[in-house]
Amino acid sequence: MKEKLTLVLDTNIILDNINKREGFYELARKVCMLGITREAKTFIAVNILTDLFYLLKRDYGSKVTQEMIEANLSYLHPIGVTADDAKAALTKKWDDFEDCLLAECAAKIKADYIITRNVKDFTQSKVTAITPAELFEKLEAQGFNYAVIDY
Repeated sequence: MKEKLTLVLDTNIILDNINKREGFYELARKVCMLGITREAKTFIAVNILTDLFYLLKRDYGSKVTQEMIEANLSYLHPIGVTADDAKAALTKKWDDFEDCLLAECAAKIKADYIITRNVKDFTQSKVTAITPAELFEKLEAQGFNYAVIDY
């Protein structure tokens, strides 16, 4: 294993953590804690910020949503998206352009994994996509055990 894992998080993982989505929150929180504690380097594609804002604003309002996103940027490092990244994703003709763009960003930074609940959406990705549960299974197999702590 490298010094630190490099993980690119899909939108659903961030939303599961922020919204404490039942059935998904605990594992999403553990993934985010890897970034918070600097056990791993956690990234998002910069375009996810606008998606998060749009999706969260309905429930929390503009000001609170911006504050939540800003707080999460303490451990989520945005990957810049260039015109070349967008063109490369478009030429691949995936069913979901946004997922393809995320995969392009993950490849660009040589990420170890894309963390998502929708692994099937990333079957064509150069970077392997795994679920949070699969990530922690892999870590435990290497002798790392991450218990949930309150924060």
